[in-house]
Amino acid sequence: MTQTLYLMRHGETLFNTQKRVQGWCDSPLTDNGIAQAQAARQFFDEAGIAFDAAYSSTQERATDTAKIVTDLPVTQLKGLKEMNFGIFEAQPEMLLPKHHVGATSFEDLLVPFGGEDIREVGRRVRQTIAETLDNSRAGTTLMVSHGAAMWGLIQTSDWEWPMDLRLPNCAILEFTYDKGELDLKRIINPVSKAIRDIKE
Repeated sequence: MTQTLYLMRHGETLFNTQKRVQGWCDSPLTDNGIAQAQAARQFFDEAGIAFDAAYSSTQERATDTAKIVTDLPVTQLKGLKEMNFGIFEAQPEMLLPKHHVGATSFEDLLVPFGGEDIREVGRRVRQTIAETLDNSRAGTTLMVSHGAAMWGLIQTSDWEWPMDLRLPNCAILEFTYDKGELDLKRIINPVSKAIRDIKE
């Protein structure tokens, strides 16, 4: 059975506005973050998209976002957690190490500081998605995760990702899933209402 997955980032948080590193640490949604999640709900409602199951990471900002987007019970999954930034957690973003030349992520730069390799994070997220959907009868599923976790998934995949595009708060990735194959179809910004189709 082909299933549809909507994987989205949480709404804006206090640490986002303060430009602080927010990985395994947490901070609450701002009023703007709540409005972003409401815009995502409106997008799904207007598109006639109804969920059969809803999941979030175990972190408050993701769970709170999911509960705004849907009235379904939200099941928390540790595998959808954000990347661990080690000693940089809750610190100003300007202190983070710089990417290697030509790199589009931190790769393994944070491992010596107690953090995670973003590619391992991507594999963790993919495994969590696959295990969850393989054991579900849901036709359409919502999962709420985090920016670096979703970027790690992208980094470990061969999708045609537009390199000018990042993942703003409440960005939505639409996938089809069948027999272990996760195919990216659309990238949706429910706040700006911009939608990018991904070519096969």
